[in-house]
Amino acid sequence: MGLFLLKRTLTLIGTLIGASVIVFLVLEILPGNAAQMLMGPDASPDAVAALATKLGLDQPAWTRYWHWIAGLLTGNLGDSYAYSSPVIDLILERLALTVPLAVLAMALTVVIALLVGVTAAARHNKLGDVGLMGM
Repeated sequence: MGLFLLKRTLTLIGTLIGASVIVFLVLEILPGNAAQMLMGPDASPDAVAALATKLGLDQPAWTRYWHWIAGLLTGNLGDSYAYSSPVIDLILERLALTVPLAVLAMALTVVIALLVGVTAAARHNKLGDVGLMGM
């Protein structure tokens, strides 16, 4: 059992690292300049360069990735440029609605799955069983 849990934990860690790299690379290859988008099209090149330096956008991609991962691991997700507030506060605010919805959806799914499973078992190898299992 311990070996199974170790394998699953290592798989989870590998998946999280792979997903983080993919998300970062996708954001990296998107066209556009974040500093230019924040400043607007009429901003001077000097102001855009100053904001890019302040945001760390002038650093190499691998340096920004490590800063991003370090922030994730320490719980410092940074500030939202759109809302001008800490990202963690925005996430926690939305979780207040998301968690109850997810719990309700899971409970409803369990009830429906149990009903379908019992019905299929009662009609084993009959038309109702085949239809329910196909569904």
